Amino acid sequence: MSEKNKTLRIDEILLWQGLVNDDQIKAALEYQREHGGRLGSHLMRLGFVTEEQLLGALAKQFNCESVVLSKVSIPPEVIGMLPGNVALARTVVPFAYDEASNTLSVACEDPTDQNLLDELKFVAKGKEIRLFVAAELSLRSVIAEHYVAGPQARVAEAEQPTDAGPAEGQRVSADVPTVLLVSDDLSADQPLVKALENEEFRVVCSDSADDALGLIGDQSFYAVFVRDSVSGDYIDLIDRLRKVSLRTRVRFYESAGQMLLRESGYRDTEGLIVKNMQLFTTLLAARDQAAGNHAGLVGQYVDKLCRHLGLPEKDRLNILNAAYLHDISRFYYGESESAPDCRTRVQMTVKLLDSLNYPPLVVGMLRSMYIDLEQKYTRRLPIEALGGNILTIVDMFCEHVSVEKRMSLDRFEKVRNNLVALTGRMFLGEVAEAFIEMIEKEILIEPEKKRGTFNQVLMYCEDMDYLGVIVARLKEEGFRPVAIDDVGKFVEMYRRSRPDIIILLQEGLGTKACGLVTTLSSKGVELAQVPTYLVTSRQAAAELAARADLGLEDVIPIENSLDLLVVKMQKLRTRFEDGPGNDAEPEGGDEVASGNLEEMSLLQLLEALGPSCKTARIRVSSEGGKLTMCLDKGKIVYAKGNDKHGAEAIYEGASWKTGKWTVHPIKPDELPDPNNDTPLEDIFVESSRRIQESRSPSQ
Repeated sequence: MSEKNKTLRIDEILLWQGLVNDDQIKAALEYQREHGGRLGSHLMRLGFVTEEQLLGALAKQFNCESVVLSKVSIPPEVIGMLPGNVALARTVVPFAYDEASNTLSVACEDPTDQNLLDELKFVAKGKEIRLFVAAELSLRSVIAEHYVAGPQARVAEAEQPTDAGPAEGQRVSADVPTVLLVSDDLSADQPLVKALENEEFRVVCSDSADDALGLIGDQSFYAVFVRDSVSGDYIDLIDRLRKVSLRTRVRFYESAGQMLLRESGYRDTEGLIVKNMQLFTTLLAARDQAAGNHAGLVGQYVDKLCRHLGLPEKDRLNILNAAYLHDISRFYYGESESAPDCRTRVQMTVKLLDSLNYPPLVVGMLRSMYIDLEQKYTRRLPIEALGGNILTIVDMFCEHVSVEKRMSLDRFEKVRNNLVALTGRMFLGEVAEAFIEMIEKEILIEPEKKRGTFNQVLMYCEDMDYLGVIVARLKEEGFRPVAIDDVGKFVEMYRRSRPDIIILLQEGLGTKACGLVTTLSSKGVELAQVPTYLVTSRQAAAELAARADLGLEDVIPIENSLDLLVVKMQKLRTRFEDGPGNDAEPEGGDEVASGNLEEMSLLQLLEALGPSCKTARIRVSSEGGKLTMCLDKGKIVYAKGNDKHGAEAIYEGASWKTGKWTVHPIKPDELPDPNNDTPLEDIFVESSRRIQESRSPSQ
C-alpha cells in the first residue's frame, strides 16, 4: 500500500472504490454527529456497505489483515485467554489460538496501536499477539455476547417471549418503578425485559417512538430504553418525558449487551473529567490574573444543582461541560476596560465554539441561556433548554452574590424573592425551586464542615499586608494559619508548634528564594519533614521547580497563585485527613497519620507519600502479619515483614485488604541499614501484577 493510501480516511477509500456515494456519506455523517461513534460503523448500520466491504476498506487503510467476526465461531477457551475487563476497556476479541506457534489472534479497531499490542502481550501471559482489524459493530456484539451477557443471557435468548408488560393505555401502579422500552425488535430484547422484571421493574413496551407518545399521559418513568433503529420522533418523546419528570433516565442502544457495554466505567471517568475542567479553568484564571475562577465556581454550583434535581448522569455531565466553557471567550478574545456583561460573554463563547465545530448539544445549551421563557416549554422540555436555564440561574447568582462567605438570613430572603419574581419569565419553576433549596442548604443553614487536625499552617513573608490576604482565605477554607515576617521568630514558632504545612513567600530571583530555604534549613527547620510550599516569582519558580534537593512539596508562581495554592493544600489535607480513618493507636507524639487498609491500601498510601519526599516510618498490622517500612525523602529504603525483607515484604503487604497503618516522621539518623533498592514505580507494577494473578477468573 502506498503512503498516500495510509493517510486516506475511510470515507475517501470507500468513495474511491465506488462502494458509497456522497449522499450516503452525508447521511452517515449526520448520524455520527447525533449519536457519536465511527463513520464506518454508521455506513454499515444504515445498510450502505456490508461488513466485508467495510473490512476491505479498513484493511487498506491500516495495511493489515481483517476478520469477519460474524462468520467466526470462537471457542470458549480462546475467549478466556484475555480478561473480560481488558476486552471491554480496549474493545478487543481473541478469536483463534495457534498452539504450535503460541500465537493468539485478536480482533480490534486499530491494529497499528503499539500501546495496545504491548498491553495485550503483558496480559496474555507470554503469548504472541497477532492483531486483525474488525468492524466496530461486530466487535461490540461479540464482546456483549461473551463478556457482558454471558452464558445465562444466551440461554434466555432461546426461551419463548413472555408478557412484556401492560397493554397500551393500561395504568401502572405508582408503587412499582416503571421502565419504558421502545424497540422494533422485542424478540431480541427479551433478555433485557426479563432482567428488568427480575429487578422488580414494570416494563411497558412500544415498537415506535410515535406509539410510545400515547403511553405517556401524565405518568413518569424511572427509565426509558430506546433502540436506535426505531421509527418515529424519539426526540419529541424524550422531551415530553423530561417535561413530566426531570429524573427520567434515557438510554439509546444498539443491543442489550451494547447498552451495558457503553455504561461500563462511566462513573470512573466522570470524576476525572470534572477535575480536569476545574484545573483547566483555574490555570486560565491564574494566567490572566483574573480576580477569581468564575467558570470554576459556576461549574461547582451547576454540579450541585444537577445532583439536587436528580438529573441522569449523562445529562449532568453535558451541562457541566457547558458550565465550565460558558465564558471561555473572555480568555480567547480578551476583555476591554468596560468588561461585557454575562449575556455578551456567552454570545461570544457561542460564536467561538461554533467556529470550532464544537458538539451542537453544548452550544445549544449556551444559546438557551438568558432567554425569555414566557409561553415556552409548556408541553416539552429539550435538554438544551433545561441545561441553558440551569446555567443562567447559576451564572447570575455567582456573578452578583458572594458565595465564598455565609449568607445572612436577610440577604437570603432578598435573593430568594428575586429568584421567585423571575420564575416563569427567566427561570423554570422546577429549576428555581431546587436552586433556592440548594443555596439554603449550602451557604445558609448547613454548618461548616468539621475539620480534622491536619490544618495548622505556618507562614513566612516579609510583606505582612500580602500575608493578610492569604491568611483570610485560608481561614475560610478551614485552615489555622499563623503569619510571621521575622526569620528568627519563624524558627522559634516552628520548634514550638510542629505545623502541618509551611508556606514561604519570597519575591525576587531564584537565588534569593533558595537563600531563604538554606537559611531556614541551617537553623533546624526540616522542610523535608513538613509539606512546604514556596511561593515566589514566576522566573524563580521555573528555576527551582526541579530542585528536589530543597525538600519542598511544590514551588508556585506568586502571580495570582492563591487559588492554585489553596487547591494543592486541600488535596494535601485530603490525603492525610479525609481519606484515612483516625482510629489507630498512636505510637508516639509525632504521628503524621493513621488509617485503615480498607479505606486506603498500602499502594495508595505509598503513592500519596512519595511526592512529599518525607523521611518516615510506616507500620502496618493485619491478619496476614506485620510490616515495617522506612522512607528516606520519599524513597523506600527498608522493608521487613514476617520472614521477608526488601521488596518481597512490600509485595506481600500490598495484598492485605484489612488492617491498620500508621506513619511517623523520623530523622535521617534513625533510619535502619537499607535493604531495598527497587524503585517505587517498579514496586507498583510488580505488586499490581501479583495481585491480579492471585485473583480468580470470576474476580
